[in-house]
Amino acid sequence: MDKILLLSNENSAEMLTNLQNAVNKLNIDFPIKSTDDKALMSYYGVMTLPALIINDELVSYGEILSEDKLMGILKEKLL
Repeated sequence: MDKILLLSNENSAEMLTNLQNAVNKLNIDFPIKSTDDKALMSYYGVMTLPALIINDELVSYGEILSEDKLMGILKEKLL
């Protein structure tokens, strides 16, 4: 898996919506995979959710990123 959004709490819906909106605005192909796999969280060292992993790199965890912030991250990492 190249791109993963780890979700399992009440902040997840907002983060997921922001990410989907950012992907749509940038018109990029970014498959969003959500999981609450504890082994995967441990592998990446994630202590607090939600977490964003792009191309096997932990980009953010423990905060809900705004749509604008996510657009900047996606541009930097994917475009």
